[in-house]
Amino acid sequence: MRPGSAVATACLAVLSVWHVADGGPVWAAVFAGLALVQLGFALRGPVVGPRPATPADPVRRNWVRIAVANLVLAGAAVFWFPPLALVLAGLGLYSAHRARTPGLPVARRDA
Repeated sequence: MRPGSAVATACLAVLSVWHVADGGPVWAAVFAGLALVQLGFALRGPVVGPRPATPADPVRRNWVRIAVANLVLAGAAVFWFPPLALVLAGLGLYSAHRARTPGLPVARRDA
């Protein structure tokens, strides 16, 4: 299972349910369809292999930047569109987890 796609599936499902409750069936169907696509990605096997991570690893720094940006935007989105705040907070927490995980995965190159 791919955890990033699983988080995206959950976030899209939240948006779909929110639009159903808000009376927007078209957008609810769009987000539900996207959630199903992400679920397909989540259930596929991983295509990455582990590698040792160092504190100065640029991949790790990028995950930290993504986490900070998502959490700041989630705080701002609470006042603008609360369901989006939930999605951004979920993505921010996942990004923070990836930044802390030693041995960040790197894509395999099959040549």
